[in-house]
Amino acid sequence: MALLRIMFLAVLLIPCAAAAQVSNQSFQVTPEVDSATVGDSVPLRFRVRLDERDLLFDTIPQPVAALPAGVRVLSVDKLARAPDRIFYGRARVAFYRTGRRAVPVFGLPFMRAVKGLQRGTLASDSAFVVIAPLLPAGNPSLKDIREIELAAPSSPWRLLGAATAALLLLAGYFRLRRRHAQVSLPTEPTPVQVHAPTAYALALDQLGGIESAHWPEHGHVARHYETIVDVLRGYLEATEQLPARERTTEELVWAIPPHLSDNGLRDEFRELLDQADLVKFARFRPDPETAGTFLEQCRGLLRRWRDMSPTETLADALR
Repeated sequence: MALLRIMFLAVLLIPCAAAAQVSNQSFQVTPEVDSATVGDSVPLRFRVRLDERDLLFDTIPQPVAALPAGVRVLSVDKLARAPDRIFYGRARVAFYRTGRRAVPVFGLPFMRAVKGLQRGTLASDSAFVVIAPLLPAGNPSLKDIREIELAAPSSPWRLLGAATAALLLLAGYFRLRRRHAQVSLPTEPTPVQVHAPTAYALALDQLGGIESAHWPEHGHVARHYETIVDVLRGYLEATEQLPARERTTEELVWAIPPHLSDNGLRDEFRELLDQADLVKFARFRPDPETAGTFLEQCRGLLRRWRDMSPTETLADALR
């Protein structure tokens, strides 16, 4: 009997422990209108509160499941963080079924800096909108439709003149058609296929421009380091859809995906970010030679990221 009581208490405590892992969170969805008609654009407001240990993988909410029939998501804006660490956003949806309709459930992928929760999904709460039909209920009769009045028969001479005019117009049409058929149309040139530069090629071009500017030699060391780090952050945004420019150094180091952080790449990236933070915040001013070495280290990290990224490798193979 004592053993059964212990097992029962353990079953009750398991859900509580799981819920505690994702506590201190909320994802509120509020329609800006209580009712609308079929096909109207219904604006929604998002309010997201996270725990101080949470990090978002993406700031654009997405539906967590397939949309039900008669519901369409028109637009979803990127969340913006307020000074109070609350995220706000907007979206627009349309409903094509009448009645009280549930707003789609949106989700945000996140991680919590504790062991055992590397990736989770914060789902929005419930919200409803009343959708009215375009026409009133029932089977209303059509109004203001007049009967077609039959015109009086025309005279034979008038009918003959109309037929002659029709024949002349038809003859002119065929004459113009034969004339256009005899003119040979010029052949269109074959379009030249232009490949857009990959994110890696674009980042290398940007680093080459920074190197040619020789900012450290002119006393602009901070600009040199800050611009180089911005190139690395832009590469992560382009290849991994990661909002790298909005993350702090610590947040960004832990947000990069595993294939870009294995084999010491995470530690190398952290060391480069720490060097740039020393220049930006601690007013450390390295000499031009050290600044040039920093650029070469970032260029090498980009090359190793490109080799570990399946998307970049496939793009280079297609080119």
